[in-house]
Amino acid sequence: MNKSMLLSLSMALLAACAQLPPAPPPPPDEPEVGVAFPYPLYRGVRVVAGTGNQIDWSAASFGVSGPAPNLSLFNNMNNPLLFPCWLRISVDVPGNAPPPVPGAIADLTIPNPPPGGANAGPWPVFFDNNPLGHWSIAKATIGGVSNANSSARAAAVFNAMAHSRLPTAIVRDGSAQGCH
Repeated sequence: MNKSMLLSLSMALLAACAQLPPAPPPPPDEPEVGVAFPYPLYRGVRVVAGTGNQIDWSAASFGVSGPAPNLSLFNNMNNPLLFPCWLRISVDVPGNAPPPVPGAIADLTIPNPPPGGANAGPWPVFFDNNPLGHWSIAKATIGGVSNANSSARAAAVFNAMAHSRLPTAIVRDGSAQGCH
């Protein structure tokens, strides 16, 4: 037997004896990740006088108020003429397809890091349907020591959402035309 034949025979014998590692067991069934659906919400906003309907991105358009201070949003522009301009945002509502039921809590994705000293997101948005179609973001969620301070922080966040490279707050006309 020559050396090359002996080497070939040895390699064949080693290959036959070597075993592949056993296949790993299949992964356990993973729990289904919660399903969420996008849902539009609206915020009526003011315009700056004499500017051709430029939105007022100050606290005046994003007033945090109420006995349990919050920023109000609605699931429609029920009366579009009520405000000169509107912002349309989208929240993620967990569960089945719309309409959400009162008590639902959605998530609003905000810029990270949040502008204006606002608290980090996502912000929970609560659907109480009182009045009809009403959703709210709690003052504590927005951040700030006073309603005015929270309103200014909310204004900074919504302004950033509307003016990002891929806007997540869309300007809509209300009683004014050409809102921007």
